[in-house]
Amino acid sequence: KILVILLCSAAILSSCGVYTKYQAPEIADADTTQVHLPGWREYFSDPMLQELIDTALVRNTTLAIAGIRLRQTDESLRASKLAYIPSVFFTPNGGISVNRQQQTSYSYQLPISLEWNFGAPGILFARRHQAQAKRLQAIDNMNAVRNEIISQIAASYYMLQMLDEQTEILSKSINKWTETFEVQQELMESGKVFYSSVAQMESKLLDARNALAQTQADICTLERTICLLTAQPYTSIKRSVIGQYPEPEILSSGVYVKQLRNRPDVRAAERDLEITYYLTSEARSAFYPSINLSGDFGWPALVKSVLSLAQPIFTQGALKCRLNISKMDEEVAQFQFNQTLLEAATEVSQALADYKLYKEKQDIFSRQETIQTKAYDIVDDLSRNGKANYLEVIKVQEKLLDAQIDRITSHYKAQEAVIMLYKALGVKIIDMDI
Repeated sequence: KILVILLCSAAILSSCGVYTKYQAPEIADADTTQVHLPGWREYFSDPMLQELIDTALVRNTTLAIAGIRLRQTDESLRASKLAYIPSVFFTPNGGISVNRQQQTSYSYQLPISLEWNFGAPGILFARRHQAQAKRLQAIDNMNAVRNEIISQIAASYYMLQMLDEQTEILSKSINKWTETFEVQQELMESGKVFYSSVAQMESKLLDARNALAQTQADICTLERTICLLTAQPYTSIKRSVIGQYPEPEILSSGVYVKQLRNRPDVRAAERDLEITYYLTSEARSAFYPSINLSGDFGWPALVKSVLSLAQPIFTQGALKCRLNISKMDEEVAQFQFNQTLLEAATEVSQALADYKLYKEKQDIFSRQETIQTKAYDIVDDLSRNGKANYLEVIKVQEKLLDAQIDRITSHYKAQEAVIMLYKALGVKIIDMDI
């Protein structure tokens, strides 16, 4: 018994290294200044959009499934913590026997046994932290689902706003084409123009009406998409006017590399790294003998204990290969984490660049719209007096419509860049602490 105790003590003392906790990798940043990272409500300040997002976060089916997966990891973590508790076995049995004298005898047993299996030193420690890392990874995955749902609703909502503006532009354009068409008809009746000019005007009028019908169909499709994301029957989506609410201040304040750790994919990659770290720790722990305390005594129990302590000696080759594989998996996870962080920084940089580009384009197209509006007024007046031909009228009206559509498209693209930045920063929603 003394030999067994000494062996156990030596194994535990020599394995202190397997109880080292995971240390998160440092992320270098030239500037250590901290700036406020807004939540999704600050990113999307439109009250009607916020109401849609709130509804989706409560009702969305995909998000509900992610919540169930999170609760499953809670149970796994709970089970890993309960592994430290000893097992108690109660197996009652009994019997009845009759001898030749027809005498009946009864027998029964009520055995209770206690078993406390520590495993190899550090294995339970590693498995508990693996379960903890997987739970945090499930939280990160749930954050990723939330961010994706929020981004999809915001993109659909902003597209609806753009199509509303486009509907108004096309309606006004149809009115202009109708007036021009009527003027050309009058001029044809008076013999000043040919039928070809009237036919061209009518064709452009029909093109505008077709574009308006398609726009209205697109609006219905987007409304159905939002209803699907919010898990509600089809209904008209209430929305504000395009550009009515301000954009987040982070667009002008900038982003620091360390803030990218809030991204769910970056956090998930780091959880993978943490899990592989503890898998390596578990593989290292397998080199040490397994400790199992029970209520059995005597030579059989002593022999069993000694054999369990000596078991790793006979499997050193397999255990060493397993440890090497675990170390290589940990190295792969480190490379994947670095790559994920690099991709995150690239996406943030691209989103900020796109926002700046489309804001500049929006200003340019706004100036073009102003110029083309003046040009249209002049050509329209000349056309009514028969001093401008129909080709000039068609050309100036087309340029005006193009400038208007380009302006609202650039505005939407700038908002799309805001959504991309929101996704690229991976704004944290759920508390990550256990």
